Amino acid sequence: MQDIIARYFTEGWQVIILLCVLCLSLATGALSSLVVSNKMAFFSDAIAHSTLAGVALGLLLNLDPVASMIASGLIVALLIAAMRQRSGLALDTLLGVALAGSLALGVILYHQKKGFADLHSYLFGRITFLDAADLVALACAAALSLLVVTMYSNQFALLSVSRSLAQSRGVKPGRYDFILIVLLGLVVSVCVRAVGLLLVNALMVVPAATSRNLARSYQGMFWGALAVSVVAGITGLVLGDYFALPPAPGIVVVAVGMFAVSYVLRGLRKSPGVESH
Repeated sequence: MQDIIARYFTEGWQVIILLCVLCLSLATGALSSLVVSNKMAFFSDAIAHSTLAGVALGLLLNLDPVASMIASGLIVALLIAAMRQRSGLALDTLLGVALAGSLALGVILYHQKKGFADLHSYLFGRITFLDAADLVALACAAALSLLVVTMYSNQFALLSVSRSLAQSRGVKPGRYDFILIVLLGLVVSVCVRAVGLLLVNALMVVPAATSRNLARSYQGMFWGALAVSVVAGITGLVLGDYFALPPAPGIVVVAVGMFAVSYVLRGLRKSPGVESH
């Protein structure tokens, strides 16, 4: 185990992978509290599924599939934001349409170009194949997530508690909904290449769900989610290497395991037979 850990600090390509996972964890952990508190888990899932259509379209048009994947995620996010403002349909209905339509279109386009070859990597990620370009993209996503959350933490916290209270204090919900939707669209699209479109949503939900079991404030939930995301990311990567298992599912399993522990601890803390000192 010590040799495996040491290689992530000495071998060039493994250092890049470690840094990619760290940036991935910071990006998703920073947004996790916003996703959970604003009930947007289904939204991030819909954006993740829409990226397959972008990849397939990029391959068909001989474009960079990573760029087209990110572009498709942003376009779908903007379309959902626009339709949410102008239609009378519930958000979950719009997300259901977007998820089903973009995924089906993506599978058809991908099949036309490559059959189903290499589809597995887009579904479950390819952390061990990430390179310096991926590191730059993930680092930008992490920096942007942390910057936006830091700049607008009070506004997002107010909106998560009560939209009417936020409005009474001069916060415009539409503006911050738009910022969050676009930010989620960008970050989810960037992270799909690393952990896959089927698993990225777990990293958006589980850290904050874990932290929420124990946190006593919104700020505590944010920092707890960030810590859970980083610990799960690094631990899942190392254990995946040690047991020769795919790292992306390993990261999710570790995160869910931490959620289970936090759930038990929450139950013990609330148990009548346990006194707090």
